[in-house]
Amino acid sequence: MVVSTNDLSEEVKEDWSGFKNSETMQKVYDAVSTYVNEKITELSRFSIDETKAIIKQEFREKLKDASPLTLYEIDEVIENISINTPKAKQESVMLAVDAIINLEKSKSGKELLAKLALLNEDDIEGLNQLLNKWTVKDALAVLNEIDRRLTVIEAIRKLSKDANINELHILHPLVTEARWLFGPEYDSAEYISNRQLQTVIGTLFKDKAIQRKDINYKKRPDIVCLENSTMAITGTEEFSDEIELSTINKILIVELKRGGYKITREEIFQAQGYSMDLISSFQKARINAFVVGDSVADNIQRTAKIGDNDEGKVFVSTFSQLVDTAEKRLFGLREKLASMYDDVPGMDLYKQTQLHFK
Repeated sequence: MVVSTNDLSEEVKEDWSGFKNSETMQKVYDAVSTYVNEKITELSRFSIDETKAIIKQEFREKLKDASPLTLYEIDEVIENISINTPKAKQESVMLAVDAIINLEKSKSGKELLAKLALLNEDDIEGLNQLLNKWTVKDALAVLNEIDRRLTVIEAIRKLSKDANINELHILHPLVTEARWLFGPEYDSAEYISNRQLQTVIGTLFKDKAIQRKDINYKKRPDIVCLENSTMAITGTEEFSDEIELSTINKILIVELKRGGYKITREEIFQAQGYSMDLISSFQKARINAFVVGDSVADNIQRTAKIGDNDEGKVFVSTFSQLVDTAEKRLFGLREKLASMYDDVPGMDLYKQTQLHFK
């Protein structure tokens, strides 16, 4: 395009090498730019049909069995790119069209339509109400989290009674990755493995812990392996007003006994003992210790205090009790949806949870 004018002689540089940098010339540039873009868009609109024909000819084999919806979407993409990005090269438009064709091939709607056809009136009404209140993305996010938690619960229920199950590599990841089983306050990323805590744990369990070759302690510094159990010790930090340094204020201990193990008073006394040792190192910390096994011996008190000033508590629990508690926290959904997991082996559920956690 050539722009001709007779009233800008004062804006020309003295050596005629170009125009001066001025407010007037900036207005000229803006006006010319707007006009040129409008003309390019206008020309693009005229050539849309030609562009569609060229691209469809290029992809005629791939589009041979395409649905009317796919063809409509391709027309829409070509029009949008041609109008909104008129300077885009034809190769770029063809890449976008090729992506749509491949995507449509990978997500056939036939399966979804078949499932919708089997819904009864109540289900259809429920789905309609759901989509009126939620986007599909939001609904999937919530359902995925519910499924993750239910899978954890079912995996624990099916695997906890098996004495051959490796509590360290299977039960422990299930339970410690789902701290909400012990209370909603633990359902937080703030529970961490702290360097102060690691140092104390290393000293406290130096003569009691079993060093296992199948554990990378650099990656799992909060793990302590005992003869009949594994223990995870994590805590939260806060800044002290007195010394203005980070200190441990809460400690969570989860000791899991191997599958089929019965908890006795001895285990409770042990938990109280190492909890008291931790209190001596972190005098202002609140400690909650959970000892979890398959069953509990008769006449055992399920809760025991730690310290003279009630600095913490030891809770005795069975895996079944964890499952029942978790069900209540999930509003009874496990019982309502249990059939979804009935035929799935426990180890398969465990593998699914690991995919979720990754």
